Amino acid sequence: MGVEKRKPEPESSNSDDIQNKKQRQDEATTSTTPQTNNTTSLQKLLDFTSLGQLSDISDRFEQVGHALLHDFFLVVRCGSMETQFEILELEFYLLKSGCHEDPFTHGSEEQKFGGRWYFHRAPRRSADSHRSSTSLTGYRGGTRKGLDLTIGGPTTSASPYFPAAGGSTADEPLLRGGALLRSLRRVSDSKVISGPSLLVDQVLLLSDSTSISDLVQEKWGGDTAAFAPTTPTNTTASLYLKPRPANSNSLRPPVYRSPRIGLELSHPGTTASPTHPRVVFLPKPYRYFTHPELLTANGRSQTFLGVLQTLRSRGQYGDTIVHTGLQRKLIEVTGIREATVKKYLEDYKSGVDRGKLKSFVGPPGKGASSSPSSYLTMMGTLEKLFLDTKPADHPPE
Repeated sequence: MGVEKRKPEPESSNSDDIQNKKQRQDEATTSTTPQTNNTTSLQKLLDFTSLGQLSDISDRFEQVGHALLHDFFLVVRCGSMETQFEILELEFYLLKSGCHEDPFTHGSEEQKFGGRWYFHRAPRRSADSHRSSTSLTGYRGGTRKGLDLTIGGPTTSASPYFPAAGGSTADEPLLRGGALLRSLRRVSDSKVISGPSLLVDQVLLLSDSTSISDLVQEKWGGDTAAFAPTTPTNTTASLYLKPRPANSNSLRPPVYRSPRIGLELSHPGTTASPTHPRVVFLPKPYRYFTHPELLTANGRSQTFLGVLQTLRSRGQYGDTIVHTGLQRKLIEVTGIREATVKKYLEDYKSGVDRGKLKSFVGPPGKGASSSPSSYLTMMGTLEKLFLDTKPADHPPE
């Protein structure tokens, strides 16, 4: 098929040229200013330095989560080709000394500054149930890969791969965190990429990279900034957050929250105490997602629980868990079959009614996150525990 030739535009007078040029400049300014403001606002939100209360941090997660799910595209650039994605699902992890000591957070040096990309490093065995530990060298491979947008300290133009002189000091409060990207939807054809490792595979594929090391060091030139550069670069590929056009935000899907996927209480140092950090942070609703009906490949029980908690919080179904109207709504929103919804509700209710936390702590808790029945029973148990003990009145151990 031939390419249609564009008709020449009619000539105009000099005054028309000047007027048209001014109009185009005004339109460009109008279209780019909101995008610049969105980017600047998000960069500021990624800085958690001034936050000192759990409630403030939770509110900030809410702001960042909604911004990423509603207001930004994730763009993979390779040469002159760009592929845009909607972010459908993400999880927050934050370690802040004396304030928010989430033991499930990697706490890597690469998470020191906000607004950068952090590919997960291989974990190191740690006897401390209060902290996680990661390698400083190798990236996670196989099906265990992951990609975070870093949160915590202020955004900076310096790459964490080339830290400023001195690095972290012993007197510096520990502040590390990230928003783990879990699911995307490609804008061009609505294809869903679900799961952190498959998401990284997609980035590598579109960047024409053979490995994470090749991508970061060769294609990106060591620059892990998560926002588009303000000046041209000579890198062959990049990954960045791009503000969505204003007209794309007219129909914003509901945002749901749930506990994070894959977390357990099986660490041998965990105790069956409502103040142990793993018990405190495991049920936190730090996973944010839209379109639950599309998230069927991973975390189905967490998605179900998040929608259940959202619907119950509205108060229209009373305090009961087994409610016909609630069941119908769960089926409608999640797309899960009726028989499965009934079974999930029964498991959750059994945890609320008669669950014992010690059944999920230490070695007995191994694998609880991968079994919907065990997981939902454990979460029902934790709900009852927190209602009885009000752990918010007692800081984590």
